[in-house]
This record gives sequence, structure tokens and C-alpha cells, in this order.
Amino acid sequence: MSTPLGRFPPEILALDEEIGHFMEYWGFKRIHGRVWLHLYLSDTPLDVSELMRRLKVSKTLLSFCMKELKEYAVIIETGMGRHGTVFYQANPDLQSVIQNVLRIRERPLLGKIKVAHTGVATLPESEVRENNLSPKRIKELGKLVNSAERSLRTLSNLSLIAGSAGGGLLDLLSRMSGGSEK
Repeated sequence: MSTPLGRFPPEILALDEEIGHFMEYWGFKRIHGRVWLHLYLSDTPLDVSELMRRLKVSKTLLSFCMKELKEYAVIIETGMGRHGTVFYQANPDLQSVIQNVLRIRERPLLGKIKVAHTGVATLPESEVRENNLSPKRIKELGKLVNSAERSLRTLSNLSLIAGSAGGGLLDLLSRMSGGSEK
């Protein structure tokens, strides 16, 4: 039996709201967080119809959202029902979810920034002066971009190291930050 969102306890509604805001902060839409939360907390995989009833959203919005969440491997298909209905659950491997988002979204963004910065860094000195730009700051910005790329690579490598050691990236980061171990 489905439970419309309005009938969930206020604590679930508050969490739904905060997860939605968190996802917006990271450049996704609020609905992505809401869908993820309901799939993650559910005892059983859910289909699109159930999510529509719970979240009170249109099939069009949900279809678009599900497509994006599958693209980043945030959710996974778990099987089909009797009438071809597809069931979903949240990907329990949060390490791979983070890796996919970094690989699919952040790495290409940094690459574009680096190309654009190279264009500015190779401007003739006369144009730099004419536009009242600081050559020192242009150079510093290049260092920042390179540092961001290295950080992203390091995070990817940490994930691989943590995965090969039998723990996940989140476990490793938790231990590094003084969090509890399993």
C-alpha cells in the first residue's frame, strides 16, 4: 500500500526537504534528492507509479529525473514486475555514486575551465594591460585550476585504494576525519 508524501511523519518530510536542498547545492534538482531518499529508505524496490504517489509529481518529471539518476548510477534497476513494471532502488555503493558524479560531471567542467584559462594565459601582454588584468593573478588562477585537477585525481585514487583495501571511500574519509569505524 502506498503512502502519499503528506501522510509521512513530519521527520521524514523534513529529511525529504533537506536532502532536496543538499542535492540542489551540488547542482542537481531537488526532485533528485527526494527520489533518492525514498528509494534509499524503502524496504523494497519501488516503481515509478509508487514514487509518483509518494512524491505527488508528474510522470514526465519523474521520468526525466529517473533517467538522470540512472546515468550517474545513483539508482539502479532491480528487476521487472509481472506487467513489465521496472523497479528501482538507491545504489547502496555511495563510493561509486560519488565517483560517477566526479567522472561524468566535475572532471569535464574542470577541463573546460582549464582550456578557457589557457586562452586567457596566452593573451598578448598588451591585451592584458589594456584590460587592466593582473598577470600574477592569471598565473595564480592557473595554479588553482591545476590544484583542483590534482585534488580530483587524488580523490579518485583514494577511492581506488580504499576499494582495493576492502573499505569504501566514505569509510576511509570517515576514519581520516576521526569518525567511527565499522
